[in-house]
This record gives sequence, C-alpha cells and structure tokens, in this order.
Amino acid sequence: MLVAICDDNPQIHTLFSDALKKRYGNKCEVVCFSEPDKLKTYIDYKRVPDCILMDICVGDRNGISEIRRMLAESASIPVIFVTGYPEYCQDIFIDFTPYGLLTKPINMNKLYYYTDKLNAESGQKDITISVTLGKESHSLKLNDIMYIESDKRKIIYHTKSGLFEEYSKMSDALDKLKIGFIRCHKSFAVNYTHIKKFDKDKVVLFDNTEISVSRLYGDNARARYLTLKSQSLGM
Repeated sequence: MLVAICDDNPQIHTLFSDALKKRYGNKCEVVCFSEPDKLKTYIDYKRVPDCILMDICVGDRNGISEIRRMLAESASIPVIFVTGYPEYCQDIFIDFTPYGLLTKPINMNKLYYYTDKLNAESGQKDITISVTLGKESHSLKLNDIMYIESDKRKIIYHTKSGLFEEYSKMSDALDKLKIGFIRCHKSFAVNYTHIKKFDKDKVVLFDNTEISVSRLYGDNARARYLTLKSQSLGM
C-alpha cells in the first residue's frame, strides 16, 4: 500500500509516517509532500498512490480545491482530508466524495479504521481473471477493467490497456467478476470505481467515456452504486 501525505507541517509527515510504519511495517510505503503541485507531479509521472492524506489548508492553498484539480481527469484515488478547522469540513462534500475525514489532534484509531480498510482493498486490486478466445488467453486485473460490453455472443472487456474478448453471456461474465461491477444496461456493466458521474440516462467514467443507462436497469444500478460508494466510505 502506497500512502501519499500532503501537508505543509513536517511534524504531521512524521506523525503519520511513524504511525503507518508501526501498524503495517514494510507493507506500507509513505511519500510526503509539502506542496500540492509536487504531489500532482508525482501522480502524473511516477506512481498513483493507494490513498492521499490531504490537509485542507496547505500553506495558503485550499487542499479541497487542489484535490479536485489534480483528480479531475484521473481515476478515483481515495482521499482522507485532515484539518484543524472543522468549520471547513462541509465543503469537502461539494462535487466530491472523500474517503474519510480526520480532525486535529489526530485520533489514531480513526486513522487506522480508514487505513485498515484501504490495506484490505489494496490487496483486492491484484485479483485477476482469465479471458480466453480461441487459443489466446489473457490475465486481466479486475481493477483495470473499466466496463464490459455484450456484443452478440461475445463479451468485450474494456480495460486501460485495450480490448479483450471471449465467448460468454453477460450473466456468466458478471459471476466471474463478482462484486464491484454494476449492470446498467442489457449490454453494459461498469466497474463502479471508474465512475465519475452517474446521470439519469448515462454513466460517465473518469476518462469521459459515456455508458448508456437503460430504464430497465437504471433504478437498481443507481441504488447499487450508492451502496458500494457508501460501503467504501464506511457509512
């Protein structure tokens, strides 16, 4: 698990780093940034963290606005906001769904509640499925599959690295994928972690792909999305 900390106070870096190392040892890597721009550069050109601990006030910068800016066109990264000013907390829910909130002084049990969940979810990202067409077989990470599409007798897996096909029914493909994929149409099912916006008649992904939502599946799909989102927030 890789955790990125963005705070202009070096003591906060040390506090979180020591706490996470004590809890997870070598299973957790921590990178620290004192400026949002340096964190964005790291995400864009080096690695995408499993979690961001973001101070709401980073120097003279608004951490909420900075997170919205840096994650606007990227897949969802769980963000835990940190603040010593609870009066600003209501702003974190405007056009954004944070993973959690920590107020100063930090309650370590609450920190560990969030990070224990993240640590378990991080392990889930490496789960793979096998997709076979003829003599070709591919191993796909569940987390990399953005959505699946039913086309005649085939299922098409739309992933970050391309398209993969196999002969299968939608119901069988969903059984293989299990939790996390939401059927929103007779021909489409979407990985909820890639959803940026859920509208009445379409789902918009973080890469701006639009997937149709049908009347038949719409209500159940929306309810399922809200349930999965709430569970990820510990609600």
